[in-house]
Amino acid sequence: MYDKLKGIMREANITQPELAGLLELSISALNQKINGKSDFTIREGKKLSSLFNKPLDEIFFNNPVHKTGNKSTA
Repeated sequence: MYDKLKGIMREANITQPELAGLLELSISALNQKINGKSDFTIREGKKLSSLFNKPLDEIFFNNPVHKTGNKSTA
């Protein structure tokens, strides 16, 4: 489910066992989270954001959030 996270892990050369240790999770628990069978906690999300130096939306969400100026559509 979290293909972006898997890609970020590959880029950073971090394995699931290494990441599980950093997040203080079992490998099985991390695998369930990565595959969408359970959710990451806020604490885990913040650790991932800090570890990979990326905002949460870049790690967890498929659709990029585009921030634009105050453009009125009226």
